[in-house]
Amino acid sequence: MAKDKPAPEAKEIDINSLDADLVAAQKLEETKNTVWGKIAIIFAFAMSLYHIVKIFWGSWSFIPSSLKGVIPERGIHVALAFTILFLTMPLYEHLFKDRFADNKAVRAITRIIDVICIIALWAAIYMCSYEYEHLSANLGMPGKWAAVAGCILFILVLEGARRCLGYIMPILALLFFAYARWGHLIQGRLGHAKYSFKQLFQYMAIDLDGVFGTTISVSAGVIFMFVMFGAFLEASGCSTFINDLALSLTGKLRSGPALSAVVASALMGCINGSAVANVVGTGTFTIPLMKSRGYKSDFAGGVEAVASTGGQILPPVMGSGAFLMVAFTLEKYTTIVKAAVIPAVLYFLGAGIAVYAQGEVGDVELLPKDQIPKTRKVLQDGWMYLVIIAVLVWALLIAQYTPVLAALIGTASVPVVMLVDRKKRFTFKDIPKSLVKSSFNALSIVAGCACAGIVVAMVARTGLGVKFGDAMINAAGGRLFLSLLFTAIACIILGMGLPTTSAYVIGASILAPALIGLKLTPLTAHLFVFYFACLSAITPPVALAAYAGAGIAKSNPMTTAVQACKIGFAGFIVPFVFCYNSALNLNGTLGQILMVCGTALVGCFGMSCGMQGWYFSGQRKISWLMRIIIIGAGLCMMIPSDLLSIVGLVILVLAAIFEKSRNAKKVSAAV
Repeated sequence: MAKDKPAPEAKEIDINSLDADLVAAQKLEETKNTVWGKIAIIFAFAMSLYHIVKIFWGSWSFIPSSLKGVIPERGIHVALAFTILFLTMPLYEHLFKDRFADNKAVRAITRIIDVICIIALWAAIYMCSYEYEHLSANLGMPGKWAAVAGCILFILVLEGARRCLGYIMPILALLFFAYARWGHLIQGRLGHAKYSFKQLFQYMAIDLDGVFGTTISVSAGVIFMFVMFGAFLEASGCSTFINDLALSLTGKLRSGPALSAVVASALMGCINGSAVANVVGTGTFTIPLMKSRGYKSDFAGGVEAVASTGGQILPPVMGSGAFLMVAFTLEKYTTIVKAAVIPAVLYFLGAGIAVYAQGEVGDVELLPKDQIPKTRKVLQDGWMYLVIIAVLVWALLIAQYTPVLAALIGTASVPVVMLVDRKKRFTFKDIPKSLVKSSFNALSIVAGCACAGIVVAMVARTGLGVKFGDAMINAAGGRLFLSLLFTAIACIILGMGLPTTSAYVIGASILAPALIGLKLTPLTAHLFVFYFACLSAITPPVALAAYAGAGIAKSNPMTTAVQACKIGFAGFIVPFVFCYNSALNLNGTLGQILMVCGTALVGCFGMSCGMQGWYFSGQRKISWLMRIIIIGAGLCMMIPSDLLSIVGLVILVLAAIFEKSRNAKKVSAAV
């Protein structure tokens, strides 16, 4: 069995620093025994209770009407999250690279500043609510406090996002704000009307396209409850069950350990919605298992990165992006799930085929039978997890309750269903801890959505989305393919170092309008943007999911990212296919759907096999010329042309016959 030498630089990767969700979870553990941490836990518990109660309080007469308004409800969501953030991520840890963190005077002064920030935040949100309520009385004119509130919000949102997400997102928001303030000086189509600081701050504070616009609306109304569902499911031990189930189903194959990573990460990723957190959650089990059977370190890390990233595009949950897509496209959630299901299946089939092909040509050993869990025993021990997931699917897709109510039903089912668990992996005593963990897990999403709200506000105010779209269409000469290619590249660049949610929101604001202008439906355009925002997690040079996989596998981050792109190559092609043929989104006749799904499946098979260097060739790698031919034939199958599909199919069949006969001759010669 070949053993590859680990790259020394990979040992220096701080995996937790790659993802804001992991940072928040780490902060919960680090600060829970401190005074500030205990105060934060109280706010976190209150935040979860607030979101549960908010689902019902619209019909409760004893709740003051002033708390039922749009801005108060969204504002309390922001205020609670940023209060927890300022308490657990203090300024002294984010000042001059932590140089003065041990200085007691600096710590005391910065803690006072943190408290002032919290008080100012709540005061600003109160002012926003007051001004919004009195807009009609003021004939639609903002009052004197609106600009003050907007300025405070602007500064605190940027600072909170800096502490939680790093510098990239705040810098982007500042650039868009600078464009809104001084863009009137630009000549040509990119110029716009002049806006003062006062006007921009007023707009951010009380306009529903401002900070409290679509992104925070979805974060407060839907996403938080699904974060809570994920926290409850995680606390119940579901990840262990999913790992065991995946291994029991695939363990007998040579590629079983890697296929189990694909299956397990897909299932976990569609629940937690974070590629890096998913890599850490399942990769600590799957990556060492793959390496122990002979898979190279960079390949093992790449497999986990691809599967964990794909979990965000896999129905029924699809992470937080799907709910933002509902708000942007005004489509039903079930419509989005329907459109996403076949592309997601093709993504994972492509990854699975790549893993199988590598298992055939690599020096990979079968798992010993005693290390493969029995499927029957796994199901007997964890059938209640399937019931919990079934409850969520029923509420979301069959009963078609609102997403927030479906998430609450799914969350409530965890402690109820787990009552029958003999091992008592989750009891009613775990509920308070899970409620607290839910709020901490949501910090990065709230910070990202609030900061992205600034970007969306500036785009809406200046009309940049339409202008940028026109410029991109002109640069592409009105050609759809070039426009899609430019959009994909832009989404990948935006996603470098940003959470998927933030990358999608910005892409949806400035890129999707251009695609819609080229006669794509809003759903297709937004789904395309969302896919590439997700795929940025495995695309070099900044591939956070691949870096996390490399950290666990002790491999080189860049080679791991390259392996991830090869494994997930089909996923980069599928979005182009559904832009040209909506039948891939289940929009067409049965014959059209079967035809496009069949050709796309064969195309994924050819491309994935070619990328790994195996094609019915036994345990022998095919030549580079044959790899190029097979990849090209696979691409022909993906292009919406009957002639090219026939050509691609003929080439793939002839190549299979050639390689099988060649392999048979080698085997007979060896005998």
